[in-house]
Amino acid sequence: MTQDRCFDDARARGAATLGSWTQDGTLIVPSQLAQAWGLGAQALETAIQRGDIFEVWVNESPYVPAVLIPLGVQLASKLCKALKIQPGSEKLIFLLRPHGGLGGKTVVQALQSGARLSRIEELADAWAGQ
Repeated sequence: MTQDRCFDDARARGAATLGSWTQDGTLIVPSQLAQAWGLGAQALETAIQRGDIFEVWVNESPYVPAVLIPLGVQLASKLCKALKIQPGSEKLIFLLRPHGGLGGKTVVQALQSGARLSRIEELADAWAGQ
């Protein structure tokens, strides 16, 4: 198998995974996040444009991570700003996977159990540098 074919296969698997996440609730439309937080659609769009919240685009439509809901607006905004990882799909994977540096917890689980945001930033910087 050629290297180009391997990359094409990986991209197809990634696209399929993102698509499935729009179906299982891992990714939600921005209006659902706005409603959960009691924000208007325009307020959330402004937050997205400022980089307070990130989007993941799937089939030319924007989605946001549902895992941000329990954090609330302020903590989710601080977290999203701290993640200098690009693109949004990589930020999403960083949020969803358990990290050894967080005792096997996901970022959101760690934050909910009292982890410092600075520790998350350190992990994100290391992740981005890989």
